[in-house]
Amino acid sequence: MAIYNISYKNKEADKLINEELGEAYSLFNKLKLGGIGSRRMIIEHLSERINHLKLNVSGIQYGNIEIRPNGIILHINQGIYTYAWTIPFYHLNIYNGDYFTIHGAGNYIQFNKEKSWKENRKFLTKLIDLKAKFNSLK
Repeated sequence: MAIYNISYKNKEADKLINEELGEAYSLFNKLKLGGIGSRRMIIEHLSERINHLKLNVSGIQYGNIEIRPNGIILHINQGIYTYAWTIPFYHLNIYNGDYFTIHGAGNYIQFNKEKSWKENRKFLTKLIDLKAKFNSLK
């Protein structure tokens, strides 16, 4: 599990993310895939090991997903800071229950399903298909 503070340009973090998940898609490939980012989603719960990313003040906290060739980056906003949680496809699990939940390497983030699921259904279907395709190649 890797979490990076990406609030400011950090070449070392960029290098590590690229090594783990592959380089960001080119503009051509982004268009070919029909986009590689989700809309923002409301975070409801974080697992204990990543709970330090929870907002310290009351308010709505947002996150979104970016697809990379070998996994996803879950961007988590914490006030003025932005964190990137990298999850390779082989650790990624997605659940649709009372919450829309992303699991990776024993940790999870639960998103408010009311808006998140409806607005991101097409994106999430694409993500599930890309994960299945990735797993079939390994």
